Amino acid sequence: MKIPEIEMTRAEIEAVRAPVERASTMPARVYASADVYGVEVERLFRGQWLCAGRLDQVSSPGDYELVDLLGEPLIMTHAEDGRVRVLSRVCRHRGADLFPQTGGARRGNTTKLVCPYHAWVYRLDGSLIGAPLMQDAQGFVSSECPLLEVRSETWNGWVFINLSGDAQPLGPSLTSLSELLSSYGMEEMVAAEPMEFDSPWNWKVLVENFMEAYHHIRTHRDTLESMLPARESFVPDADGPYSVLRMPSKDPGLLESLSTLPVINGLEDWQRNTLIAAVVFPFHLFALTPDAMTWYQIFPDRHDHFTLRIYNCVPKSTAEVPEHADALGAVRELTRQIHSQDIGACDAVWAGLGSRLWGPGRLCLLEKSIWELNRWWFEHMPVRVT
Repeated sequence: MKIPEIEMTRAEIEAVRAPVERASTMPARVYASADVYGVEVERLFRGQWLCAGRLDQVSSPGDYELVDLLGEPLIMTHAEDGRVRVLSRVCRHRGADLFPQTGGARRGNTTKLVCPYHAWVYRLDGSLIGAPLMQDAQGFVSSECPLLEVRSETWNGWVFINLSGDAQPLGPSLTSLSELLSSYGMEEMVAAEPMEFDSPWNWKVLVENFMEAYHHIRTHRDTLESMLPARESFVPDADGPYSVLRMPSKDPGLLESLSTLPVINGLEDWQRNTLIAAVVFPFHLFALTPDAMTWYQIFPDRHDHFTLRIYNCVPKSTAEVPEHADALGAVRELTRQIHSQDIGACDAVWAGLGSRLWGPGRLCLLEKSIWELNRWWFEHMPVRVT
């Protein structure tokens, strides 16, 4: 399939790709065009690595988690052989979804996957073990009809998938990020039940908002700004498909004092006094505090809409202590409060991007992560100079 090119003027391209001190934002149509989004789906989404879920969501043999991403009905399984896989959950017979979504649970535990249409039966490794009344079909071999497996890779407890099957390995490109955050033990964390939000904006609106602290001065003036002043935030240089925002606390020990959850063992001094936000491009978002992690999982479906699930995650040792339940609830409510403030900011941006009078604006140096995302976008999108 030939992917159409995105037309942009030389001035627009140069303004976005200029050094961060002189750079501007993307043109509005990069957010508001369904055609641009269609190219993003093929190049940035299907062609790159996207997060399907976490290993702790399928921690035991027989566990499964349903994943619907870019129109693909998928299932993440923990098979008897101990491997976690991501499979197409489309039956190899007539294309029925093994778990048609009718409001049922997204996860469970089972010994087999049964098609609700003609009762074909699959193991959790995808192999077909039952095909009723197919013995008279000439040349039919059940071993040739497994559920199709999607290429996957694990990174710090998350399961990433590549739908095109031809992306470069993910792990080596994130080596520096892994080293920076190794003290947090993210691979050992467990995720609580998510909060889900209907999000009527382009996916980049949220990613950009998540990755800059400049808006603390207004949007979060009564929450984050008093603890994590925008002026103290900074973005270190990145050497891979990611960006990191570091937000030091106003006073030493302030972040630790806000929660009764135990501090993660082995953190460096600066980590105990810093909120870290990170994005693995295009839209894998997470934030780390001295005692917990918040993970934003984005499921885009149109240029102007996506579903967002926000997970609060803590070390397994914390989650297993019943006495921490109230503190975990407080973390959840603070997360909800902060995102509610961000919803208002994203609503305002999305409304403004529809204006024909607006043109790209200059970036603040505190918005370096947006600049890094924009440069990565240009590296992977087919752009033609007009």
